[in-house]
Amino acid sequence: MIVVDTNIIVYLWLPCDYTQVAEKLLNKDSNWVSSTLWKSEFRNVVSSFYRKKLITYEGALEVIFNAEEQFVNSEYSVNSLKVMEKVKTSKCTAYDCEYVALAEVLNCNLVTNDREILKNFPSIAIDLKCIV
Repeated sequence: MIVVDTNIIVYLWLPCDYTQVAEKLLNKDSNWVSSTLWKSEFRNVVSSFYRKKLITYEGALEVIFNAEEQFVNSEYSVNSLKVMEKVKTSKCTAYDCEYVALAEVLNCNLVTNDREILKNFPSIAIDLKCIV
């Protein structure tokens, strides 16, 4: 099991430079979990793709529904105190600390390519490019 942040989910479901790496990660470990926060962040990215005409409206809905299906029974709410403890000891946003806190609670790694998370939480965060 690995915790993934929204960027990793985006890379899997929307075409970009990291899509192949995300697919390799999924093949290596398909037990992805995330914070419930991922869904709102993901919708925001998909809506940007739509507004830039990189994806149709129907395509946007399909991507969202498929990604949501992937995370049925694999998303977790994170305790605010745990998140704020991470905020207190880092320069990361509360959003980012939510993924870190979840990985800590579940006793697994967070896969990300977020430089700030990787810098502040090297014992729990693993760079996407280094894991595959």
